[in-house]
Amino acid sequence: MTEPIGPEHMRRLPWTDAQGGAEYASPTEGVDRIADSTERHTITMARNDAVYALAMAQRPEVSRDELCRLVEMLAGHVRGVASVAEMREERLNSPAAKVIEEALRAALGQR
Repeated sequence: MTEPIGPEHMRRLPWTDAQGGAEYASPTEGVDRIADSTERHTITMARNDAVYALAMAQRPEVSRDELCRLVEMLAGHVRGVASVAEMREERLNSPAAKVIEEALRAALGQR
């Protein structure tokens, strides 16, 4: 009989279910690869759009409405990047990560 997997062993995924709730999965190579790629894409898009927004803000012909849309877009990116940071913090503070950290510290003689 296998033990049930507790929430501390689940990975929160960088997308939501149809109702907007968090989705979780057991970490596997496939799930991790897709989730990591999605997180990288979120960060890359935020960086690219930040550069674009700064360039647009320097152009005198850009309207107030266009600037407001850029601010809304950037606010969405801030939420996305903050979510990625929270998910990575969850993984770094997971019981498995703590065991690995302690083993590395012991192996390197750091306490």
